[in-house]
Amino acid sequence: MTTLDIDQLADWLEEEERHEDCFDIHGLHGFLTALFMCGESLDDDWLASAIGQPLTELPEQEAISFANSCVQLYKDISDELYSDSDLTVTFEPTVDYQNSDMEAWCQGFMEVVFELPDAWQHKDEEQLALLLLPIETASGFFADEPDFKTLYKQPKLLKQMFDDIPELLTDMYLLFHAPSK
Repeated sequence: MTTLDIDQLADWLEEEERHEDCFDIHGLHGFLTALFMCGESLDDDWLASAIGQPLTELPEQEAISFANSCVQLYKDISDELYSDSDLTVTFEPTVDYQNSDMEAWCQGFMEVVFELPDAWQHKDEEQLALLLLPIETASGFFADEPDFKTLYKQPKLLKQMFDDIPELLTDMYLLFHAPSK
């Protein structure tokens, strides 16, 4: 997708008539990234989940345009990860994660993890847990958990973790998709 395409999709997602549960562009990108990571096909149910309403409730042309944009973005994510380069994320890592684009991206990603817990199982459970930790932390979903409270008190560690998210996505992709030895 071109920058213009991304900007147009972002604007559409932010329109007043969107459902209150609709992701912004950052949440949508995280959501699509997680779907691709765990090998889930993009379908109308997932698209409806991303915008908080069935596609059939949208004007037909809008639904088609949104679906086509998501398919292209999903493909772009897969191509980038397949190329073994760090994924270009839609946010700048920041220790001030609350209400940030990074938090929205990580929340979108974690929504898929919550919805498909079986797809997020791996024989190397410890490695997967380490790779997911920065995303879980930046999502803010676990802010009240004692183990996470300790992390939030360490700004240098948070900076390192959040800066590493694009790289760890490549590692996570390889964990799920590289051939077994």
